[in-house]
This record gives sequence, structure tokens and C-alpha cells, in this order.
Amino acid sequence: MFVKSDIRKMTIALEKVFSSEVYLALGQAGIIHLSGFYEKDASADSGLRDEEELTRDIVANTDYALRALLLSPEETEAPWSIPDKRRDAEYAAGIKKKVERALRLREKTIARANIASRSLECLDVLSAMGISADVFSKVRFVQIVFGTVENSGWDVPMDRNFMLTKTGNYVLGIALPADYPAMLEYLKDYGFVDQSGACGPVSVEHQKRRVENLKRRGEMIDQYLQNLKEENGPRLRQLNSAYRAYDQILKAMRLSFFSERAVFITGWMDIKDIEKLDGIIRRICGNRFILSERRDANPPVRLLNRRLFKPFELLVTTMGMPSNSEIDPTPLAAITFVLMFGLMFGDLGQGIVLAVCGWMLKKYGQKKMRENLKQAGGILVACGLSATLCGLLYGSIFSSEHIIEPLWFHPTAHIMTLFAVTILMGAIFIVVGLLVNIINSMLNTNYTEAFLEKRGLAILVIYAAIVLGAIHYQMSGKYPSMGAIGVFVILPLIIFSLRGVLGPALFHSARPHSIAEYVIETVMDIVELALSLFSNTLSFIRVGAFALSHAGLSIVTYTLAGMADPHLRSAGALVIIIIGNIFIIGFEGLICGIQSMRLEYYEFFGKFFKGGGIVFSPFTIQEKTSEV
Repeated sequence: MFVKSDIRKMTIALEKVFSSEVYLALGQAGIIHLSGFYEKDASADSGLRDEEELTRDIVANTDYALRALLLSPEETEAPWSIPDKRRDAEYAAGIKKKVERALRLREKTIARANIASRSLECLDVLSAMGISADVFSKVRFVQIVFGTVENSGWDVPMDRNFMLTKTGNYVLGIALPADYPAMLEYLKDYGFVDQSGACGPVSVEHQKRRVENLKRRGEMIDQYLQNLKEENGPRLRQLNSAYRAYDQILKAMRLSFFSERAVFITGWMDIKDIEKLDGIIRRICGNRFILSERRDANPPVRLLNRRLFKPFELLVTTMGMPSNSEIDPTPLAAITFVLMFGLMFGDLGQGIVLAVCGWMLKKYGQKKMRENLKQAGGILVACGLSATLCGLLYGSIFSSEHIIEPLWFHPTAHIMTLFAVTILMGAIFIVVGLLVNIINSMLNTNYTEAFLEKRGLAILVIYAAIVLGAIHYQMSGKYPSMGAIGVFVILPLIIFSLRGVLGPALFHSARPHSIAEYVIETVMDIVELALSLFSNTLSFIRVGAFALSHAGLSIVTYTLAGMADPHLRSAGALVIIIIGNIFIIGFEGLICGIQSMRLEYYEFFGKFFKGGGIVFSPFTIQEKTSEV
């Protein structure tokens, strides 16, 4: 707890012939965070560029073929070696070309079939009207138009200088050249679309044969694509999987240094995995390799938390990864966040609902959702259990405060006690935050910051003394003695004011440039610290305020239900209670989560957390994919 994995810098030297196989094994193991080689003249093998281009072409071509043939990628392990890349590239390009040609031909065939079908429909309508399709070319002295209308609910006019015949949505119009524009203008009001071009001078039987021929051609193309799918699907899947893995290997190789015969691989890894690494390389290379490890000044960070605290790493990493000079605050974040949420959202029944929802999210997320959603589910479970416990303390179950007796008190009946408890809790959190900052500063050998600066020991003593003095006065009605004030307030304040003198003398820190600037800066720092610590402490009163808000919403729910039925037994009253509880769980739960996060980040983490660490991201080959 509070510690991180022991990450060491590793250097592996091996023969170049083993490089691809070693990288594949490392990617499958997922234990090493690769880095660039530290020598100035380090460079990747010049042949890698051609390899990368060839690999990307194969992946792109197989991707296209798989999508076009409606195939999903194969979920198999990538092969240890790829024997003939040029042959694979030619094969993938050839399959892509065949698929492209077939798809273009099918598209043209479908378009022609649609035109022929539309023409056949028009010819059928004309035939039903007793008109031959060649009428459009044979008529000399009149103009004919044929097409469809959107609105067919109108009667054919008899008093116009043109003639219309209507069958369903189809209309045939005949007019003298002089009356032709007026006929078109009339038909325009009914959404007329000219289909005369679709009625070629062919017979219905001829067009039917054309439609059937195009349909058979489309079926033949579909069968051709199906044959391509059945004959080439397994190999396309295998190549796609293999070369996706190989592409990742090539990207990793870019970080290494290649000589004529050897390759040097560098990266970071957990010291506990060094035996596993040795076994992997020894299995491939025998004894023909060199493996060395050393400590590094700024290695990547991997948090090391037990199952109970693991989900709360999400809260920490959202702010940033702790650096190597900081302790892991995840356990503290877990305890403080869960406690604040529970006090704000204390309800036995609603807490159980939240815990169940969190468990379902965590369970479902194991297979189908991202890792951070699983972590969010774990946080929700913990918050639900905390709300359940606080519901027992408050005597609240599904917004009712009359079913069970409180183990502590009802928030609405002891408002000042609730505020006092939450403020005291906030003061404890701030003290813990200052203590953590002192520890972090000492780990970083920054003793000036640990003892003399704004979040150092001097300020911690002053703040703790004031908090304890306020508690003493509240319980006894007596002020602290002048001696205690002098030792625990005045003396630390003097030490803080003289940090520009004591720091250089005791810890060899930098001296102030100007006495006047230093005095002004010190005065401003004291005022700022007093205001910020006071406001930070009072900020925790919002925990009590939202506990009251939660109780208030519960009262409103049952008041509305009582208006429907004073005895709360009718269906209407039960519906109001259920809807009210759903609203409280959703809305109030979200608000309490946001407020807990706000207090966590600004009032608590702000006292010690700096971040800036590099996330440990081991080289991993994705052996299984879910989509192309």
C-alpha cells in the first residue's frame, strides 16, 4: 500500500537473426515498456522502412477484402515467422483487385437492373392503358408525356386543351405543341416526374427478358464473391492477423539499435518479471544474448494496489500519474472519496441499488467494455456500500426516515452536529494531505519544502493547533493557554517567516534576491495561507449541505405521495415514491459524486499531489481483434 512497482531499465543484446521472434514473444508477454536506445548514433535498420511499407500494404489490402466479403478478422495467435512477404503482398493485392472488379460490375448490374425494372413497370402501365411503347416516336402532330405524380387523389380535367389519362400514380398526357407547356404546368402542381425516357421502343416481353438476364448476372457475381469468400477467407484472415502483429513488431523495432549482426533492445520492466524475461529470450536465443538491468532516474510508473483499492486508481490517474518521488495516494483517495459520498448520500435502500448497479457494470465490463468502466463499476460498488452504512447511521431507507431507527442521528434533526462533523472531517483530510506532502518532499530530499514552505511542517503544526484549539473551546468553553499558543502557533509562524534565512543555512536552498521582496512575499503568503486553509476547511461543509439536500428531496417525495394518499397505500402513491427514489438515485447520486470529486481534487489532492509521472505502458501485440 502507498508503494509502486520497482521498475528497472533493461538492456538486451542479441543476434539480429532472432530479433523478429524475440519482439513477438515480448509483445505476447506484455512485460516491457520499450524505449529508444540511449546512444547518440543509434538508428533503426535501414531495411525496416521497406518492411513497414510492404506490411502496411498487405494489412490495407486484406482489410479491404475482409470488409468487402463481409468477413470478420480471425481471432488467432500471430505466427512466429512470416516466410514470404513478397508472395503474400502479391496475393493480397490480387485478391483486392478481383474483389474491386466484381464489386464495380455488381454495382453497374444493379443500376442497369433498376433502370430495366422501372422501364418494365412503365411498359406494363402503358400496355394496361392500351398504348404501345413506340407511340413516343411515331406520333407527329401532338406531344406526349408519361410519368408519375405524388398526389393521385384528383380527377382528370375535361375542360382543358389537353388530354390526361391516369392509372394509379401514372399519368399519360397528350397535347398540341401550343398547349404542351400548360399541361406540364398543370401536372407540376401534383409532383409530376417525367418517365418518358424509361419507355423505350421495346416490347414488354423483351424488357422482361432483359430484367431476368440482369438478375441472373447479379446472382452470378454474388456467387463469384461467395466463392472468393469461401476459397480465400481463411488465408485473408490469417494474413491480416499476422501482418497486424508484424506491423506492431516493426514499430517496436524502430526504438532499437541495429548493427550489422546484433540488435540492442532497451526498456523498463518490473523487477519481479526479470526471470520471465530471461526465460523468454533463452528459449529463443539459447545462451547467445546479454541481459542487464539498472536503476533509472525517471522510470515509468505502475501503481501497485490490492484488489480493494484497485478501482480507485481511476480517480488518481484522472489527475495524473504520481511521479517516482511521490507515494501512491490511491488508498487515501479511496477512503476519503467513499466516506464523503456516503455521508452525502446516506440511504440504506438507495445505497444497495447503487452497489448492485456498480456490480453489474463491473461484471458486464469484464468482457465488453473498457477497463476504466470496470474501475468505475468498482468505485460505484464501494460508494453504494458506504451510502448503505450511512443510511443505517441516519435511519433512512428508500427516502423514508420512519421505518428504521438511526444508529446515529437524522441529518434534519441535528443540522449543526452534521456541519461540525463534516468540517472536522475536512480538517483531518487537510492535515493528512499536508503530512503526505511532507513525506513526498522528504522522499525527494527537498527538506526546505518539507519543513519550511507553505505545505510544510511549520504550517501543519499551526493548522493542527488551531483545529485542536477550536475543538477544545467547543467542548470546554475555555481558550487554549498562551503558552500553547506561543509554542504551537507563534513559534512555527516565526520559523515560516524566516524560511529565507533558515532554508539556506540548514538545507542549502537558494537565498532570496531582495530583503524587501522577501518581506512582502512572506506577508502575502501568510495572508494567502490563512484564507486558503480557512476556505478549504469550510468547503467540506458542503458534505453536510448535500446530506441535508438528500434528506430534503426524500421529504418532498413522501409529501407528494401523501397528497395522493395519506396512508401511502394506493398505486398512485407508490408510483410517486418509486419515481422519486429513481430521481434521487440518478440526479442526487451524480451530484454527490461530482462534489466528492471536487473536494478530493481541490481541497485534498491540492495539498500534496504534483503528478508528472510516465505511465508504464508495456509493449503488447494485440493477438485478437474484434473489428477490422
